Order: sequence, then C-alpha cells, then structure tokens
Amino acid sequence: MKKMKFLNIAVMLALFVGFASCDSIFDDVSPSTSISADQALGSEEGVDGIRTSMYAKILGSFDLTTEYMIGPSVLADETCNRPGATRFQALCVAEGLTGTAHISPYGGAYELIQDANLLIGALGDGVVSDAKKTQYQGEAYALRAFAYHTLVRAFGYEPGNFSNGPQANFNLGVMLRTVPTLTLEDAQPVARATVNEVYTQILADLDMAQTLLTTENAGSVYYPSVAFVRALRARVLLYQGSYADAATEAAAAITASGLTLANTAEAVDAMFQADPNPESIFEIVVNANTEAIAGGNTNSGLAAYTSDQWVAQVPTNALMDRYDAADYRLAGWFNDCLAQQTTGAAANGCADVNDEGFSITKWSGSEGNLVDDIPMFRLSELYLIQAEAAAKAGTVADGIAPLNTLRTARGLTTVAAGDFANIAAFEDEILDERSRELVVEGHRFWDLKRLGRDVPDLNGAIKMRSNSFRILAPFGTANQNVNPLLVENPSYPTAE
Repeated sequence: MKKMKFLNIAVMLALFVGFASCDSIFDDVSPSTSISADQALGSEEGVDGIRTSMYAKILGSFDLTTEYMIGPSVLADETCNRPGATRFQALCVAEGLTGTAHISPYGGAYELIQDANLLIGALGDGVVSDAKKTQYQGEAYALRAFAYHTLVRAFGYEPGNFSNGPQANFNLGVMLRTVPTLTLEDAQPVARATVNEVYTQILADLDMAQTLLTTENAGSVYYPSVAFVRALRARVLLYQGSYADAATEAAAAITASGLTLANTAEAVDAMFQADPNPESIFEIVVNANTEAIAGGNTNSGLAAYTSDQWVAQVPTNALMDRYDAADYRLAGWFNDCLAQQTTGAAANGCADVNDEGFSITKWSGSEGNLVDDIPMFRLSELYLIQAEAAAKAGTVADGIAPLNTLRTARGLTTVAAGDFANIAAFEDEILDERSRELVVEGHRFWDLKRLGRDVPDLNGAIKMRSNSFRILAPFGTANQNVNPLLVENPSYPTAE
C-alpha cells in the first residue's frame, strides 16, 4: 500500500474531530470554521479525512512523537542535557523530592482516541465500501489500543504492582472513553477505570483489530497490520505480567511480520536512514516538504533534540558503558557531536555528559529539514519481549535463543543459560540489552517502572525510588477542575 504522506493535514484539522483532552469540551460544538463530525462521517471524503486525521494526531503531537521516544531515556539514565541546553532538562535533573517533571501523554493520546472512536462508533453503513470500513475500523481499534496503553503505563501501576507506591492497593488506571464525542452530552465527566479494566479494554480492542485486519494492510508498515496488532499485544501482555502468552504472541508477531534483523555493521548503521526502516512493523511517515513533527521540526523534532540543531540530549556514560567495542550499534547509532552539527558551537559540552563526546544519531533528519520517519514498533523489540517473557514463564534457558538472535545480529557473541546465576541476573541482562537496542525509542523509564526498579540518574545515584509517588505521572489540577470525577494520583496536589 502506498505511503500516507498526510498532505491534507491542514484540511483535517479544520474538521471538528479534535479532542483537546479527555474531558475538555468546546464552548461551541460546531465552530464556524469547521464542519461537524456528523457531517464528516456522511461522505466518503469526510471519512477518509477522519482516518487521515487519526494518523496526523500522532504526527502532530509532541506527546506521541519526540516526548514519546526521547522522554523515557531522559527520565531514566540514558541521556541528559549537555551544559547550556535546556530541552527536557527538567526530566533529567528531577531528582529527590525537588522536582515532579514527568512524561504525560494525556492530550495527544485522548485526541487520537477521539478520532478512533469516530470511526469505530459513528461510521454507518453505506458511506464507504464494506472493505474500506473494515480496514479503517481495524486501524482505529489498533491505534486506540496503542493510545490506551500509552496512557495507562504513565498514570497507573502495572498489574501486580498496585502496592508499589505510597497508597496500598492503588489500582486506578485512566478514563475509558469508547463512545465518540459528537455532542456536549457525550463529553460528560468520566471516572478513572481500574488498571485491569483498561488492560481488558486494550486486549479486546486488539482482538477486534486482528479480526478486522486479517486480510487488510498485509505487508504494510505504514498502517496497522496483523503483525503490528500481535506485536502490540505481546508488549501489553509483557507489561501485564502474562509472560507465557507474551512469549507466544511475540513469536507469532515475528512470523507475521516476515522481517529479519539487520545483521551487518553497514545494515545496522543505515537502518534509521532507510525508507522504511527494514525492521519497522509500524512506522509514521513524515513529508519533509509539507509537514512538521509536533508542529515544528527545528524546535520539536527528534533530530533537533538529539543530533542536530539544539542537540540538547546526549548519551550518558551509563549508556555508553553498556556497549561492547564490537557492537555494531556503537559505531552505527552514535557519532562525534561536532561532526553532526551545522554549527560547531551547538556541540559544546557533549563531552561533559559522556567521555566520548558523542551524540545519538538514530534521529538525524534523514528525510530532510530535520525530519525523520518514526518507527513506532521495531522487530528487535519482539525478540527482547520473547526472551524476557519466555524466561519468566519457564527458565532462563527458554529465553536464551531469542536473546542470542538479536545479539548475533548486532555483532556480539552468544550467551548461555549458565552465564546467569538466576532469573534476576537474566533480567539485568535483558534490561541492558533493551537499553542498548531501544535507546531514544520510548522504553527505558517504563521498563524500570514495570519491573519495580529504582530509577538511576546519569551518575548512578537514585533519581526516583521504585516506591516514590513520582513513578506515576500527575493529571494536574487543570484536568481535575474540568473533570470533577478525576481522582489524582497519590501525593500530588488536588484541586480545591
């Protein structure tokens, strides 16, 4: 299927399909500069527009692009600000009880959910062909599941971890909205569902998506496919602690993808500049000539934060020390800061964060104008899910093969079950491998959180203890004021 380049984003943003936050409502349901969702759903062009808007909500959201990818590395120990740079500084230096900076996907995720809900719950028969309706609704279910998992991992504890924080058995997740907001009455306040209820909804959405996409989008990485649905299900099951099912689903997703890992130094070096990334299972495409990531590439794009323009976030020694000298990724995804800059002055201070003076070049503006296409899920993550989940469902020996598949593809020697004293030691290795492989792809903080680990800072000290209230993101008093049913996470300020 041809790539979606989102050429009509400006038109789509004029539609009343936006959703500023879960419980926000507009003073005028049908502004003079827009058409209503009912009108948009009444024509094939309007339905196509809502579908386009659903993808544009990802591309246009800082929550779901640059912060989604880079934020978890900064909030943990993989990257930090070079001296003089301030972007994401609050996430890097939020230590002890002096800072409450966090990653909050609230607005972006709920806007995506609103578009998905329109296609799922308000698209009647006969407006588009049955095949198109099946395809669009399958995509909507998949992306709604993605949005809800993004939300619940930020605002709630994972199943089994409900007593990790200051309040025992705190099991609240996020607000579930599965009905499209078409009128003021549809936008009534909603209380938080439990984490288990949210996971039940996510898995139900993925089941529906897989059924609807059985023959749709096969082989495409630019729209959700069965391979992406199964990959996302494997991730969700891992977070849920359903390890045997996660391992099985990861293996099935690998098969469904039809992909193989890049396995030479040259291939690893080039993968993030390839179109598409050869390991992408689902990828957001950006047209460098007409679009901007989160509204502005030079200010908000991934490359601007890591390898060009501002280079605010550079790798820490804690990250660099995890790589073996023979690792293809070390040479492929890192480079001298000065060599990456359009102006050398921007690179000053990189060596103050890591001894090599490196920046991370995964996001390097390969599409031009500081634009990168954004792989939202890559094949390598599935091997890591399979390795961790299989070991935890059985023995360390069960996780060795998928781990070694990734290691050999990245130029490393194999490991054996006997190299690990117990499952805890194997989990340590998986965490290190996930850090080496998935840096600035949206994982490190969430990995530490779901495993009940303390979060270290760049120097190895504790930035955030596993039982700190700050492990969960706050909703904030503004959202509480809009939604009187919204219960804030423990120890954060509550609305008067």
